[in-house]
Amino acid sequence: MSAHHVSGAAPAATRLNAENAYTPRERKTVLTFAIVGALIESMELNLLSYPLRDLSDSFDVSTQAVVTVITLQSIASIAGGFIFGWTADKWGRRPTYVAFTTIYGTLAILGAFLTNFELFTITRVVAGIAMGGAFGVIFAMFTETWKTKNRGLMGSVLQGMFICGTLITQAILFATITSFGSNTGWRTGFVVIGAMSVGIGVVAFRSLPESKLWRAARDADTATSRQGLGEDGSDERPSAPVPPPTEHRTRVVLGGLFLTLATTGIFAASYCYITFGPTYLREYAGLSLGWSTIVLSIGTLLGIASYIIFGALSDRIGRRGSTFWSCAVGVLGFGLFLTIGSDTETVQGTGDTWSVATAALAGAAIGYAGFGVIGTWISEFYPTRYRALGSGATYYVARGVGSGLFPLFALMAADGNVHRAMGFGVIGAIVGMIGCLFVPDTRDKVITTGS
Repeated sequence: MSAHHVSGAAPAATRLNAENAYTPRERKTVLTFAIVGALIESMELNLLSYPLRDLSDSFDVSTQAVVTVITLQSIASIAGGFIFGWTADKWGRRPTYVAFTTIYGTLAILGAFLTNFELFTITRVVAGIAMGGAFGVIFAMFTETWKTKNRGLMGSVLQGMFICGTLITQAILFATITSFGSNTGWRTGFVVIGAMSVGIGVVAFRSLPESKLWRAARDADTATSRQGLGEDGSDERPSAPVPPPTEHRTRVVLGGLFLTLATTGIFAASYCYITFGPTYLREYAGLSLGWSTIVLSIGTLLGIASYIIFGALSDRIGRRGSTFWSCAVGVLGFGLFLTIGSDTETVQGTGDTWSVATAALAGAAIGYAGFGVIGTWISEFYPTRYRALGSGATYYVARGVGSGLFPLFALMAADGNVHRAMGFGVIGAIVGMIGCLFVPDTRDKVITTGS
């Protein structure tokens, strides 16, 4: 359904778009909340990856048991993508943003005080559902606000905040674990990060503006509903909107499926790095906690830089071309890591910091640069009326499979060898290269109430 088929208030809604709906100050305000929201969601998401060994020791479970919780958390986010995406399209971006940040922040604080692993798992699964709201809402806010010309670049900066949140999580947990010890340290880190999430939710409740394009689209739908009955109460529909042609619907469905496939591949590559990178450095490269944190931080900065490079490139050569070449870099990076990385365990603290085993990590760190493009591409692909739902469903189905199931599969396929499991990220990069070839490009799309 397009806004130009609706009479009355509809013409004004049709003219409203991301180019003319906002003042520079409003754009900056929305972008600020989008950036902070991405940071907080990433911090919450990666609470389990960095202290993997600390969590297994505290709860007296295996490392694979904690990886299973990461898997369940990611799978739960699939449901969250649908639930919170639908909520954002039905009741607005702002209240949904407030809800998911407050929920997973509260659960992080609660989890810090638990000693039962089963109860802890439940808190992470429910938090995973809340995390499912973040991407669809955050990128809908951004896409409905930002101008077309450099949306790819700014989208890559926003997506970079998801990886930057990982860096902040590592810094907080490193500080708390080294200050208070393994058990008390990770618990303190959970409280700190959870409190930050709740605080952001409170501020957003007071200050985050609602999307003007979403509101105009909702009002247009309301006007259409009121015109559904004739003036005499009969069921006459002279102004009934014309549904989109079958060809258009088919294109959206097929494009959405291939977009999900490409995103799944990129997630698989990224979570092979995120999940196994810290353990690889400490148990295979033999680095201390301090040095492994430094190396991971450098890798994070490399990842952010690769996001921005390919995001900016997407404004020039298109979303499809930039995604393809970024995944090609992933094939080379993970392939190199699989070839030259350390395949045997080394006692922690005895490894050489600047060894080949450590340097090999750099290729994997930039092996999922497609995230610099894919976030913007997803949110541009779906129309305003179901942008949050479509974006959230695509992103979190991909994340559930790519970041949840694939690392577990990789670890089992590698027979527990973390180096090989991480190197299997090359499979994800290949899937991303193939999937992106079948998705319509959206580089020049102007975002309106109907598109």
